[in-house]
Amino acid sequence: MNLIDIYIQEVTRRLPEKSRDDIAMELRSTIEDMLPDDYSEEDVKKTLSELGDPALLANEYRDRPAYLIGPLFYDLYISVIKMVMPIAIGISLAIYYMVSLSEWNREGGIGKLMAILFGESIWTAMTIFIHAIFWITLVFFVLERSGVSPTSLRKTGEKWNPEDLKAIPFIPKKKAIPKAEAIASIIWTLIWVFFYFNADHFIGVYEKNRVNDLELILPAFNQEVLLSYWPVILLFIITEITLAIFKWINRQWTYKLAIFNGVYNLFSIVLTIVIITNADFISASFIDYMLNLFNGTQAAADEMTNWIIGVTIAIFIITAAYNVFDGFRRAGIKKF
Repeated sequence: MNLIDIYIQEVTRRLPEKSRDDIAMELRSTIEDMLPDDYSEEDVKKTLSELGDPALLANEYRDRPAYLIGPLFYDLYISVIKMVMPIAIGISLAIYYMVSLSEWNREGGIGKLMAILFGESIWTAMTIFIHAIFWITLVFFVLERSGVSPTSLRKTGEKWNPEDLKAIPFIPKKKAIPKAEAIASIIWTLIWVFFYFNADHFIGVYEKNRVNDLELILPAFNQEVLLSYWPVILLFIITEITLAIFKWINRQWTYKLAIFNGVYNLFSIVLTIVIITNADFISASFIDYMLNLFNGTQAAADEMTNWIIGVTIAIFIITAAYNVFDGFRRAGIKKF
């Protein structure tokens, strides 16, 4: 285990991404200058002890003073915000979308739908952001003013020691999985699941209604066909959420995670092919509408439908293949 690499990682991960590489090189050079030519692990520990807690050293490297809460609590304060904020906003928006869209009806028009998706949701996210910032800041304000030592918040209750680095895995940048990726995956799952089970309310042909707003008059897909696959869809949802949770926990690509990702993508391809190749997947009324609109023949409609299905399957396969390849590639990156 290379304590120097882990120490540098713990310092730079707390800094703005644009300055991490330069500071990593500078810090490595500083550490090497402080070490003797033929140094041992004890020499490394002694040097790192002199440099001190990575969190406090990161404060010294920042371009501006970090006095929002106080230098001793600032890093922990920012870490809590980064951890809590995406979760709070993500869960709140997911619940907001599901409740709002379930209450939306076709008579409300597409304008109301767009307001829900883009207008009101932004205000909801801002409200959650303000509330989260306020309460997190208040908690840290009370902690600091009550005389609580930051070291008492550590799991061991002791001051930082180079030995603490041994409990921290070193994760190369290209091997790392951002927490935002896992959260985004779960949010995406909630969104597509809602639209899948309510496709006949959102996807299809729209026309202007009496209030000059767009209204869905004809669904594109056969909802009964979509609902008939619900047991398999439920299993797929569980698989997708489990993968996102594993990404959150592992924080890096491993071969086990890459294999699970491969199984998930294979499941995705097979399920997609089975559903969209169902003869009744596209509603008959939608096909008739398109035939009348373009004055086409049934043969031409069948040919166009087959072409669209073929292209969709090809896109899914190419995307999934790259996803699987990238997972194994990143899992194979060596740590040292």
